[in-house]
Amino acid sequence: MDKLVFTVHEFMAIMGHLDEQLAGKPAPAASVYNEWLEQWQTLDKRLEELPMMERADMLFDGKLTINAISEPHLNEVIGVVEAQIDMHKQLIEDDDEDADPEDLEIWQSRYKDLKQLLGSDNWSDDIG
Repeated sequence: MDKLVFTVHEFMAIMGHLDEQLAGKPAPAASVYNEWLEQWQTLDKRLEELPMMERADMLFDGKLTINAISEPHLNEVIGVVEAQIDMHKQLIEDDDEDADPEDLEIWQSRYKDLKQLLGSDNWSDDIG
């Protein structure tokens, strides 16, 4: 498979959304949340230790590579990206001060890329 590359911001948003949905409950055993939890916690700690400008640079310029992902995990990530799209559409519709059409475009582009990956022959869910 082509490597799956997220910005640090995308990865943190995906994991933050999953964490929020769990509301303190354990994730299902097969969830991508469990697979990525340690990496997320390590990255979150590292981000917290950075000065604000360096943190912003890392969030938006930093990249995180996923070398292998199972089909169920990819589908779970696609679902989270759909939720991000819905949230950003709602922010724009509500004329919220946090609304940013560019954020919506980024998530829509990410969704398209992930769906394309899911439907392609250029990936493998063999993570063992």
